[in-house]
Amino acid sequence: MQQKIRKQSMENGGKLRMCIDYIDLNKACPKDPYPLPRIDQIVDSTAGCEMLSFLDAYSGFHQIRMAREDEEKTSFTTPCGIFCYVNMPYGLKNALPTFVGATHIALKEYLGKTVELYVDDIVIKSRRNETFLRDLDDIFKNLRKYSMMLNPEKCVFGVAAGKLLGFLVSHQGIEANPEKIQAIERKRPPTRVKEVHVGVP
Repeated sequence: MQQKIRKQSMENGGKLRMCIDYIDLNKACPKDPYPLPRIDQIVDSTAGCEMLSFLDAYSGFHQIRMAREDEEKTSFTTPCGIFCYVNMPYGLKNALPTFVGATHIALKEYLGKTVELYVDDIVIKSRRNETFLRDLDDIFKNLRKYSMMLNPEKCVFGVAAGKLLGFLVSHQGIEANPEKIQAIERKRPPTRVKEVHVGVP
């Protein structure tokens, strides 16, 4: 089954990401029901920590090797010939749950204790400053064990507060991310009764 390159979309930072049209392949594959973590639980458990580190798994899905017998199923045509992926590409129906499951396996020993995960976002949380380096070392050892790479451009180490899944978390607690509420803050107050009715611009 050969697929065609559908488009190239822009990632954060202006980088290109190649997308393949895997509609037919996705229809033929059963859905992996592995669930996404709950954002509210991750944010709640991260607030109140004295030291935080925010890590980003480099190129997410591409770190997962395809099974050898499944590589040819990802084949796609180009003007230069037919190619296939040896690592998991974007566009597959089960790419997200597969990657989420893999990161949970890699860090399961520390999940809910010193680390929280949401897809490719990894948060190392230290309740006390004194344990920061030890917590960081534990997580790095496991990431190295499972050959999971990080994107240094998106990693922040040893901060007292940071942005997490649309919120600001810190030792003081949880706050709304100012970038997410700018539209509300800039909205002028209503001057007529009709302006507070639903659906009225």
